[in-house]
Amino acid sequence: MPRPLSISSIKARMPVRYRFHPLIRWVMIAFTALIAGYSIYFLVRWVNADTPMFFKITPLVILYIGLDSLFRHLTALNEVIFTPECLWLRFIIKPAIPIPWDNLRALQLQKRITYYLYIGYTDLKGQQKLYKTPASFPKMTEILYNIADLAPQVEMNEELAKMVAYLREIADKPETS
Repeated sequence: MPRPLSISSIKARMPVRYRFHPLIRWVMIAFTALIAGYSIYFLVRWVNADTPMFFKITPLVILYIGLDSLFRHLTALNEVIFTPECLWLRFIIKPAIPIPWDNLRALQLQKRITYYLYIGYTDLKGQQKLYKTPASFPKMTEILYNIADLAPQVEMNEELAKMVAYLREIADKPETS
């Protein structure tokens, strides 16, 4: 049986932070760095002119996959912070993105191969921006509900609007014992 959703507004308890578990994030970063490092070691130590072509190309492919995964972990969304002034999107090596609540313009949840969340906003310099992130972030339904709650002017696509309306029903429903 699926566990029941517990959605609540965070207006009274800001600032609130949602993030990937740091242990999981850093273990994955260490693992992908280790894979890339071992591929380089293998290339330097064991590959020479007499090595078959398969053993020359395979470490390069593994190195590419390891570096790509490492780069994705370092630049992916790491934290979402709700403050009374703005929504903060934080990363490990990229600069954080502050989005004042009045500057949020649009939220869209779209399915490509996987679900992606698109956040349309006006940055601090007045330029229109669009941020795209996979919707696999922890507690994404609660994050979407609270963004819609704190920024009522935000435009949503039809599916996301239905989901937020359902989440509002759950949040407004009194607890019964």
